[in-house]
Amino acid sequence: MPARPRTVELDLPFERAVPDRLRPMLPMPAAEPFDSHDYAFEVAWQGIRALARIDRGQVRVWGRDLRDLTGRYPEVQALAAIAPGETIVDGELIVADGEGRPDSVALDKRQQAANPEAVARAVSAQPVTYVVYDLLYLAGRSMLNLPLVRRRPRLSETIRSSARIYVVEAVAEDGLALFEAAQERGLEGIVAKRFDSPYRAGQRHHDWLAIEAVRRQDFAIIGFIPQAGDQLLDTLVIATYDGRGFQPAGRVGGGFDAATSKRLRKALDALPAAPAPTDTRWADDRICWVEPRLVVATRYSEWDRSGQVRFPIFSGLRPEVSPQECVRAAMVEPPRAASPRLVDIQLPRLPI
Repeated sequence: MPARPRTVELDLPFERAVPDRLRPMLPMPAAEPFDSHDYAFEVAWQGIRALARIDRGQVRVWGRDLRDLTGRYPEVQALAAIAPGETIVDGELIVADGEGRPDSVALDKRQQAANPEAVARAVSAQPVTYVVYDLLYLAGRSMLNLPLVRRRPRLSETIRSSARIYVVEAVAEDGLALFEAAQERGLEGIVAKRFDSPYRAGQRHHDWLAIEAVRRQDFAIIGFIPQAGDQLLDTLVIATYDGRGFQPAGRVGGGFDAATSKRLRKALDALPAAPAPTDTRWADDRICWVEPRLVVATRYSEWDRSGQVRFPIFSGLRPEVSPQECVRAAMVEPPRAASPRLVDIQLPRLPI
C-alpha cells in the first residue's frame, strides 16, 4: 500500500505579491450561542474595523471601506517595531473604559478627531488599542488560503501584545461559557469562527458567525424628523439595501444625546434631498427625506413581519461603513452541541 502523500507548501513568487489594500471578511448573524469543537470563539469588540500593513518601518491603516485611517490613529504605528515588513493584519480599533471594556461613547468622540492637532489631543484623552485577530500576509506571503487553525498560531508567534496592541486569544469549543462571560461584563456578544475557514477578503460568510446579546445592525439614514424650535433631531428614518434600492426599516427616536443629535442634524441638513418612498406607510409631511450617505449602528429587539425593526435604539455613527453594506443578512442557525460544558472563562482587560 503506497504511503499517504504529504502536503507541501511552496513559496512561489506569485504568492509574494502583497496587495496595496483589501477589504475585510465579515460574519453572518447567528440566532444564539453554541458550543462546538469546530469553532474558535472570541469577544465581539464592536470597534472600528481596521486592517494594517507593515512595510519599511511604517504602518498604513485603512477601514472596511478602504479609506485611509493612518494619520488618525498613530497608536497603531507600534506594530512597526514588532511585526516584519510586507505583513497585513486584521483587527479593530477600541477605546477602553476604566474597567478595560470597549467604550462606544469614547470611541465616537475619538472618531471626530481628524486634523493633526485634534488627533494629538485625542491620543491623550481617548487612546485606542488595536485589537488584532487575523493574519492575512506574513513577510510577503499570503495567508488567505490557510485555515484559521494555522493562521492564528502564526499571528501569535509573529506579533506579541504590547501597550497599544492586543493580540486576541480565542476560546476553543466553549462558546456558551464565553457568551455568558461577555454578558456578565456588559459586552455585546461574541464571534464564532470555523477552524477550517480561509480568509475570504471582502465577503460576508457563514464560516464566521456573530452572536449578540442585543441585536445590532448597521442601517443607512434615509430621512429624519427635526425637533421643533432648535437644531436637534426628533427621529431618524433608517433603511437597509436590497441590491436595488433602500427599503425603510424603522424610526429611531432614542439613544443619542444632545451633542450627537446636533452633530447628526448638521450632517443631515447638508445632504441632498431625496424623493419619499412610494410605500404609503411612510407618508409623513414631517419627514425630511435625504440621500442615503450616513450609516448608524442600531440596537433592536427583532424584525416584524412587515420588514420593520422593533424598538430600535441609536448605538453610534459608522463612518467606516458604506450605505450599500447595510443589508439585512439572513440569520444562521448554529450547530447543536450534545450538552453545554461548565467552564469558567476570564475575559481580557484592555489597556486603559
